[in-house]
Amino acid sequence: MLLLACWLFAAAATAAAALGNQLANHPSPYLAMHGEDPVHWQPWSEATLQKARALNRPLLISIGYFSCHWCHVMQRESYQDPAVAKLLNDYFVPVKVDRELEPALDAHLIEFVELTRGQAGWPLNVFLTPDGYPVAGIVYAPRERFYAILDDLRRRWEKDSRQLSGLANKAMDEWAAIRSAAARQPSTATSFAHSFETQAGRRQDELAGGFGQQTKFPMAPQLQALLWLSANRGDNSLDDFVRLTLDQMAEQGLHDLLGGGFFRYVTDPAWQIPHYEKMLYDNAQLALLYLRAAEQFESVRYRDIGLATLNFMLSAMRSDEGYFISSFSAVDDQGREGFYYLWDEASLRDALSGDELRVVQAAWFGEHPEAAEYGRLPRWQKSPAQLAGDLGVSQARLQALLDSARDKLLEVRSGRSLPADDKGLAAWNGLALSALAAGYALTKDDRYAGQAEQLASYLATRLWDGKQLLRARAGNRVLAEASLEDYALVARGLWDWNRQKPAQERHALVEKLVRIAWQRYFRDGYWVQSDSALIPMHEGQIATADSPLPSATAAISYLSVHHPALGKDAQIQKNLAAHLEQVRAHLGDAAFWYASYVELLEPDQYLW
Repeated sequence: MLLLACWLFAAAATAAAALGNQLANHPSPYLAMHGEDPVHWQPWSEATLQKARALNRPLLISIGYFSCHWCHVMQRESYQDPAVAKLLNDYFVPVKVDRELEPALDAHLIEFVELTRGQAGWPLNVFLTPDGYPVAGIVYAPRERFYAILDDLRRRWEKDSRQLSGLANKAMDEWAAIRSAAARQPSTATSFAHSFETQAGRRQDELAGGFGQQTKFPMAPQLQALLWLSANRGDNSLDDFVRLTLDQMAEQGLHDLLGGGFFRYVTDPAWQIPHYEKMLYDNAQLALLYLRAAEQFESVRYRDIGLATLNFMLSAMRSDEGYFISSFSAVDDQGREGFYYLWDEASLRDALSGDELRVVQAAWFGEHPEAAEYGRLPRWQKSPAQLAGDLGVSQARLQALLDSARDKLLEVRSGRSLPADDKGLAAWNGLALSALAAGYALTKDDRYAGQAEQLASYLATRLWDGKQLLRARAGNRVLAEASLEDYALVARGLWDWNRQKPAQERHALVEKLVRIAWQRYFRDGYWVQSDSALIPMHEGQIATADSPLPSATAAISYLSVHHPALGKDAQIQKNLAAHLEQVRAHLGDAAFWYASYVELLEPDQYLW
């Protein structure tokens, strides 16, 4: 017994000594930015879990991403605070996770916090037992509140860690029961497509466009589904709403009028005030959305917006290795949110001539705009034709002044700081490849073909090792293994590009990726996002929803329908038919969140 006690003490002492901040110079920019925090951050790994068990300490898993504004705020307020760091270091095993590298873990803990608190987001901070069962979770909290939560959990754990662990285990069981009951709930919808349209109609903002009446996101999968229904069913009842939404997104605060590209979301219902992250997945989907809308509505303007978004990706987000980087930060190197994009009066006067200033004020800023902390964001105030009439100049003269002003302001902007997350994520680059394919299909522009070939080659030779897909890598170092969404969206991107430039090797790789997805992630009628979870997770779900990314399971289903070799595979077709019937039977009442299934579940589209 004495020897055992000595061994346990030695193991705990060794584990404690192995702590210390492990994130310095990490290839993930988000993790690296925490490398100098006084918190003893650990990477997400089996070794870290073993340390927590050896020390019998709860884990704090703090999840965020590089471009997240509130993640930067919480780092500055709490994680760089010596007192908070000491409390974390002495009584917890703190783990910092880049959500973009661990989507399955992130989704699991997001679901837990949504269930227990009603809403979730980032930074996401979840406390787990050493065995991996969630105890409690919060999002951003000011320093004093966060310290109080830490201290309360510390005291509770010291008082009775067994009881807290037992409660966490029981909560996990109850959580599983809730999920199981929801999965068995039959849908009352008679038609998936009709249910989707009805739900979209209820959520539409008829005055300002978009869905909902508060914070607004692009919701590209839902808008794509509405375009598909209009084109394929001849139902144009929501076409005006789609046009209004596309116009608002392009003309107001979601769109970077000067440099191109779209921000992640706006914080108000009128599309005026963005959070200034720029994400690859948004820009890739929105480029594709506007190009499809251009065809649907025969709109040169939407075509120009879609191509301009592709051009922004090519000029600002393309890496030297041929992939697209993940994002640009909402804050500059001095912690100022949006500073890179905003203009005060003095900056405009310093940069522009008198004529340019007069035109820019009228065209992009208006007479009485509300200024943010660091100035104002350019957004269209009136149409060029209206502006030309108001200012008494020709449209050609107006455009010439705006073009010269834009060039000057972009030159000033190039001297500002805009930190970037340079990871090349497989799934997100799959979306980019689909967008490039659409751009090439519309224009036959060799620039898009050249970049699409480079990107397809990167995905097929650097992220595919012949047996499995990698989520991301930095040089020769693997940053993360692939998840379901990577297999799905890389396969879809390669498929879309192969339709433009057929290549047998790409065709075969699409088949391999889809087969692996069915083999690894589909289990007894349910899909899991990862087959290598380090902690207890639930059995899976009927389908993945359309989140900021399109549904991975819908992409796998689409390719299983259309790829000739997969269409001849009896087992895959049997699984596919059962899967789609499960979606139809149980998810119709939530069809809005599964918009990518509308095409697959349209009556009489596919027969088995």
